[in-house]
Amino acid sequence: MNNKKEKKGFPLLMEWAGKDKYLIYNSVLFALFASLCGIVPYFIFYRLIDSAVDGTLSAGYGVKMAWILIIFTFIRVICNAVASLFSHKGAYNTLFKVRCMVTEHMAKMPMGALNERSLGEIKCVMNESIEKLELFLAHNIPELVLYLSGPVVMFIWLFLVDHKLALISIFPLVFVVFVMVVMFMKFFKYMDRINSSAGSLSGTVSEYVNGMRLIKAYNMSVRSFKKYSDAIEEQFHMWSDISKATGPLYAIYVVLLECGILFLVPAGGWLYVHGHITAGVLLLFSFIGTQYLTDIRPLQELSNNLSFALNGVNQVKEILDVPVFEGGQSFPKKHDISVQNVSFSYDDKLNVLENVNLEIAEGEQIALVGASGEGKTTLVQLISRFYDVSEGQILIGGVNVKDIKYEELLQNVSVIFQNAFLTRGTIFENIAMGKKTTLDEVRKAAKLAQIDEFIMSLPKGYETKVGNFGGRFSGGQKQRICIARAILKDAPILILDEATSAADPENQVEIDKAIANLCKGKTVIIVAHRLGITALCDRVAVVEKNTVTDVLPLQDLILTNEYFKKSWESYTAARNIRYSAMGGGISE
Repeated sequence: MNNKKEKKGFPLLMEWAGKDKYLIYNSVLFALFASLCGIVPYFIFYRLIDSAVDGTLSAGYGVKMAWILIIFTFIRVICNAVASLFSHKGAYNTLFKVRCMVTEHMAKMPMGALNERSLGEIKCVMNESIEKLELFLAHNIPELVLYLSGPVVMFIWLFLVDHKLALISIFPLVFVVFVMVVMFMKFFKYMDRINSSAGSLSGTVSEYVNGMRLIKAYNMSVRSFKKYSDAIEEQFHMWSDISKATGPLYAIYVVLLECGILFLVPAGGWLYVHGHITAGVLLLFSFIGTQYLTDIRPLQELSNNLSFALNGVNQVKEILDVPVFEGGQSFPKKHDISVQNVSFSYDDKLNVLENVNLEIAEGEQIALVGASGEGKTTLVQLISRFYDVSEGQILIGGVNVKDIKYEELLQNVSVIFQNAFLTRGTIFENIAMGKKTTLDEVRKAAKLAQIDEFIMSLPKGYETKVGNFGGRFSGGQKQRICIARAILKDAPILILDEATSAADPENQVEIDKAIANLCKGKTVIIVAHRLGITALCDRVAVVEKNTVTDVLPLQDLILTNEYFKKSWESYTAARNIRYSAMGGGISE
């Protein structure tokens, strides 16, 4: 039994920081030195006042105190600068490590676990939540030391000067701490709502920007996009509720910090009149004894930042706690695929696939056809292990995909999706996709994908940024760039998930050539949206009623499967109509 206590919050953050946590600790140490130096001016003020009241103040003594003040002020500035340097270096190094940890972990997470989170939620964690850790590590921790150590040391010194007045000076602190704790607890109760609202707003902003063409086409205003408007309204109402809940408490908090003089001046006057303290002590407590507690006022803001930082740690931890695909054996040398009695459900309630059996020989090209929603895409995602099967097993080369190293599985299975994805980098980077390669190799792949000529026509060729020109690429052009990427990867197993559905007629012939070059010598599974591509395949599998019903060569399938026979007749009729129209008339 493992009795090791699980780390949370700040200890967990320091564990993520690794050796950089010592930079944070050093920043705390120098911040403490700076705080101690900050007390020197008050001490000099007291000594000068005391000397003036006693009549012993001289010019030489004043100069001496001035030099002490200058020296300690200089030391304080140096300590603050060094503390800031250490804290920022440690913070940014930690942020880099945490972002890398999350990115690497997400790369190994099941696709299903990622799909449970919206794009806005993931973006919020990767950007806002992790970024708040920088504010906490680089600024809030050193400031926390400053705002806490200063008043503590000041109280100790005042206590040594006169313990009665020192105790009176901190009397409001009892109520201040209580109010601050209540305020912190009230604010922390809103963290789940803040997370949900931030994720929702981030996601709807992305959706709003991506849908800008539609919004403009239909002359819709910002308010017309209800989802976006609702997300903004939720943010407004959320912060209004937080302000209403914590605003009155903050006002009480400030008043209590400032009310120390109401107790000190009468008590100090009485002690002075009765000869218990000197005039210097009275002036010291009148000016300083009422001020040093105000240095802890920023702690309220720091407590809010602490809430955000701890919440950020928890959000990152939630992602890192998701089980990943690890271990396993090397990718098999044989590349046949066997789907055996496979059933699958996204929600553990309703099966999307039931008792699916399919055998694909090495080097065979097979098409999956069927109505929308029957499970074609789900089946190929199970083969590439974007999800794990609920029942049954999938074998590649006689090895269960669950037993193959996930990184090697991804390296040896290429997937071209229906929606072509391009990053904002250069076209070269989009085709190479992290692989160390040369321009000649990339161009060779692009030529096979029938896209080299188009790329060379761009202003900077392969160095053209997709971010600047991506909106001008047609669906077919984007798809051929993705095909070039798959050709360069040269994986033995290839999955085309309706890869030609977005192609325009001008690009269709070019895409067909590119796919033919891509499929040579590989085990290929094609999710067919356009039935014409089935003629290029060795066999066609019909996915209907959430299972695979027939797997036959094209002509045999037309004769035996009722669904495919009707689909093929509809496809043929549509093609004849199009050809007749191009020839000058439409046939009946």
